[in-house]
Amino acid sequence: MSPLGKFTLALLGLRIFGASGFFWGLFLGHILIDRTKVIKNLEKQLSIVDDNIRLFLPYKYYRYYNVIDGNFWGKLWGTILGSILFGFHGFIICFIIGHFTFDTPNSRHAKAFRLALDNFFNTHLCKILGAIIGFSLHSPILLFCGIIIGFFADLYRSEKQFRPLFGFLNKFWFKINPFKFLIDIHTAKSNSLVQSMAGLAAKVAKADGRVSENEIRVFKKLFNLQDITDHRISKTFNKAKESIDGWEPYALQILRLSKDDLELKEGVIENLFKIATADGQFGNEELKLIKEIAKTIELPEGNFDVIRQAYEPKIATDSTVADFYDVLGVLRTATDAEIKSKWKELINIYHPDRIQASGATAEEVEKATLKMAEINNAYQNIMKSRKVA
Repeated sequence: MSPLGKFTLALLGLRIFGASGFFWGLFLGHILIDRTKVIKNLEKQLSIVDDNIRLFLPYKYYRYYNVIDGNFWGKLWGTILGSILFGFHGFIICFIIGHFTFDTPNSRHAKAFRLALDNFFNTHLCKILGAIIGFSLHSPILLFCGIIIGFFADLYRSEKQFRPLFGFLNKFWFKINPFKFLIDIHTAKSNSLVQSMAGLAAKVAKADGRVSENEIRVFKKLFNLQDITDHRISKTFNKAKESIDGWEPYALQILRLSKDDLELKEGVIENLFKIATADGQFGNEELKLIKEIAKTIELPEGNFDVIRQAYEPKIATDSTVADFYDVLGVLRTATDAEIKSKWKELINIYHPDRIQASGATAEEVEKATLKMAEINNAYQNIMKSRKVA
């Protein structure tokens, strides 16, 4: 998990509100950015921008860009934010922080730091909040009380040590307190959503005649299920996979849960496409069923078409995923970082500008251009096939 939200809001808070703003920035950045989809979407977009730069950059500039070890977005973040907020000294300090924290993905020290920081916040979240409130009110007594109250609140969140501690009174409190009621509502909604998705996933997987092991694996991976051990989810999935009929109740339940949440509806359809393409046999029956589901949950047709185009098989090529790995010369077990590294290496070798600069003939430049297109196509298709993660 990236600490980008914590660091950004902390620096802004420090500059505008002083020490209290710094601590509030850390807390709010963790809650609002680093524990949400915001950070994942941002990292995804930055990766896409980086890929596009490598695709369109002329070779005389690309060869310098390619020398960069890891990334450079963290240093750019530190340069801009540090300079604007704190001048030259801020530029130096934030540049170093950005490089170490964000631009060294293979550094074990950086990984350990990010992991320790997130674990600390996740474990002591309520204690941190209590301490910040007391500190902001400039009261040592409130600070101490905030930490104590936060201590019990963190135990309450874990629910492993707190329940046995007070016996009957503790059980009674868990039944009547309004916070637990709100948590139960959220949990019930999440469980209902996963159950409905399990039903729809089974129907889509069954649409081509059988439910493959790979489709089941993808479903479990999409919803972070190590195994379908939850009785309700398992029962829903196994019952639904018996027949393609009877998908409407699941879709209507999704409609009730999503209401006007367009992002949730898009996520449902995108996940169904991922499951449908998991076995490599995406057919008309699956497409027809997903389209009907999209219509039922009231996803706009234009949004559906955008998602469909990303997953619908391209008729123009007969290449399989295995062929794409062969083009790059990597194993299927290679990590995303290894695949990208090999892609960058091949671009450097076959870049038409470099070939032309070396005095090659027009025919050789044309061959290099075609090879470059083949390499880029293979890389993009491999990355797309791995989006089930």
